[in-house]
Amino acid sequence: MSALLSLLTSMDWSSSRALQQLIDAIPDPIFVKDLQHRWIACNAGLCKLLGQPYEKVIGHSDPEYVTAEQAAEFWAHDDLVFRTGKPDDNEETHTIEGGQTRTIWTRKFPIKNAAGEVTGLCAIITDITEIKQRLGEAERIERENAAQRLTIAAQAALLDRMAVPVLQVWQGILLVPLVGEINARRAATALTNLLDAVVQHHAAFALLDLTGVLVFDGEVARYLARTVQATELLGCECVLVGIGPEIARTLVSLNIHIEGVATRGTLQGGLAYAKERLSR
Repeated sequence: MSALLSLLTSMDWSSSRALQQLIDAIPDPIFVKDLQHRWIACNAGLCKLLGQPYEKVIGHSDPEYVTAEQAAEFWAHDDLVFRTGKPDDNEETHTIEGGQTRTIWTRKFPIKNAAGEVTGLCAIITDITEIKQRLGEAERIERENAAQRLTIAAQAALLDRMAVPVLQVWQGILLVPLVGEINARRAATALTNLLDAVVQHHAAFALLDLTGVLVFDGEVARYLARTVQATELLGCECVLVGIGPEIARTLVSLNIHIEGVATRGTLQGGLAYAKERLSR
């Protein structure tokens, strides 16, 4: 294509039929204009776009076949090439016969004489209507997917809050039963729920029941340590109950210190501890 453009911009178009067979073989509209914006050469693709025979295109110009607004836009880009002597490409709209509007990508290149003066331009038009439509459809689908992802995230957050309840089991005593696999997201939710409940219920003790925890990794262990620290800042003491061998090994291997934190083997033991402390 670059070789063809070089040929089109350098040849003498006084012979308007030169290379006609070659450019007619190209489906994209191709045309050459003089400084008065008149078509002095074109291929069959431009004739098809305009809905006019070759004889009614050569020597004519845009205002005869497109709206005044579109013609003004086309001419403005023509004049830019004429004035600067540099190529120009832009996206335009073109209303074809029957009122249908197409989106086109037009690339215009200056034609210069031996003295380097601009004597006209040649251009290639590519209809990108379908491409734009597909891009628009892809963007619409992406927006819908993004909205769906937000909905799923909101639902997941709600499920997490429901899956990590905070229960008031006694006046001033809260219970957080942790069950199943505790990942970082659920651990963070548990921390948020607990801190909110401590403030709401003016709780003095929070029982973190780890009896039903199946998977307990390092990240969750660190969340547990932060939970203990955060509740203490609110004046609430955490009691860890139901710590199994796996959890104990994880805490030790990560050097996570929980000195001073009350631990009990069962929920009943933890509740008894908290009630006894409250009665003092």
